[in-house]
Amino acid sequence: MIKNTTLCTAIMYSFLSYGDNIGDSKSESAPVTLSKIQDEFAHLIENFLPSVVNIEVTWEELAQESSGDNDFLQDFLEGFLFRDKESSGQRRGFRGAPRAPQKQKMASQGSGFIIGSKASKDGKQKIIHVVTNRHVIAGALKRNSSSAYRPGAKVKVRLQSGVSYEAEILGSDLMCDIAVLAFKSEDSHPILSWGDSSMVKQGHFALAAGNPFGLGGTVTVGRISYKNREFGADTGDTTEGPDLFLQSDAAMNRGNSGGPLLNIQGKVIGVNTAIFSPTGTYAGISFSVPSVRAKIVVDQIIESGFVHRGVIGVFLHPRGVSGTEHMTKGMRGVLIKEVSPGSSADKKGVRAGDIILSVNGTLVKHWIQVRSIIGFVKPGQSVKLTLLRGKNKIDIDVPVESFSSDTLQRSNQFMGVAFGLSSGKLKVQHIEEDSLWKNGLIVEDEILRLGDQEIKDPKLFIDQLNQLQEKGVKRVIITLKRKEKEISIILPLNHGGEYESS
Repeated sequence: MIKNTTLCTAIMYSFLSYGDNIGDSKSESAPVTLSKIQDEFAHLIENFLPSVVNIEVTWEELAQESSGDNDFLQDFLEGFLFRDKESSGQRRGFRGAPRAPQKQKMASQGSGFIIGSKASKDGKQKIIHVVTNRHVIAGALKRNSSSAYRPGAKVKVRLQSGVSYEAEILGSDLMCDIAVLAFKSEDSHPILSWGDSSMVKQGHFALAAGNPFGLGGTVTVGRISYKNREFGADTGDTTEGPDLFLQSDAAMNRGNSGGPLLNIQGKVIGVNTAIFSPTGTYAGISFSVPSVRAKIVVDQIIESGFVHRGVIGVFLHPRGVSGTEHMTKGMRGVLIKEVSPGSSADKKGVRAGDIILSVNGTLVKHWIQVRSIIGFVKPGQSVKLTLLRGKNKIDIDVPVESFSSDTLQRSNQFMGVAFGLSSGKLKVQHIEEDSLWKNGLIVEDEILRLGDQEIKDPKLFIDQLNQLQEKGVKRVIITLKRKEKEISIILPLNHGGEYESS
């Protein structure tokens, strides 16, 4: 464990000593005290830095030779304009010379930190646990998986000493953007301990350690500039795992993701996750997953490989509802746009159209807050919702149900959408807030056809979608029934297929 230092005392003493000697040019106490402070910082960094690691990920992807995301339109136009096979094939390989998917080597890197260890089953080695961000190791994961590897993917952990170990992904959590790795070693390795992010205040010192731009062993110092930042809340957009973040001005850049944010006792108060920047490099605003949430996620992954998260069966509108009818000046809340039939919220009488004003006494103004509070309530317990229904405020206690991070993975799920049979019909059962398909599908849509093929079995449907995705197909046409109307929509199979170029 990292030992506490006297850094707080030294800093406080420096201000007092320096104030006592203002105007005394002969006094040497100020520079002497400042020297002690920097020595304390150096000692602190020497203690925790050996626990900070670099993460290196490699994998292979199937990629088609193409000139951009506009291939479908170009295929059509060239097939129309260049009608003879020879000229069309010579220009871009169409018709007579179809393009074949090719393997492309990919790599990414990030940071992490050692948080614990345990003895292996044979007792000869230790299993070392490393915390990082999910997005750092996402390239190594099979699509829609929290821990299964792509064929040929590798994850390596490199220590400050330069020694590397091949690591296993124990599990990951999309909502908090947290992953836990494990590697085996005969040696002992220093570990970091969790601090309490709920005790952090604006203005407190914060140190970020990691591997920016591949420059391992980098440590920067800043201060906490905001607590419980709803990153992306103003537009309703989501990050990899939207949540409430610690915001600091400790310098972070590409490669810092997954590293620790530490207090001046050398304890982890956050997991560095993102920056806010118009250029893609540090611009004074950095975000970290608070330790009070990260620790819960990490502990569950180490114990079981996935995360149990509390849910009550409501779907929330991403926009705020201040200024709407019956909302008095200054009142904030979150609109419930849908309640799952048979859920605990449904059984307790919660309705679509209700506005959540508070959860367990905490006022809320955005769906991320609601999900975050409920998500970390232990399943089996209840949450108290204060709702605005019309002009009336009502309080309802709703039991919290369990939803694990691998529930969708183990069910018939694709692109963050769960499909299942209802009365013999293939229907959409659940849509994650960060799904690329959330704007195209709604819960209870009945899936009729994939392309021109009729679909009735959810497993077969998912298998066919996965096959198309692996072949490099960017979009699919799905025909569905919605409110007794049959409609066809185009859905992306990856981020590159999300929008057409104009």
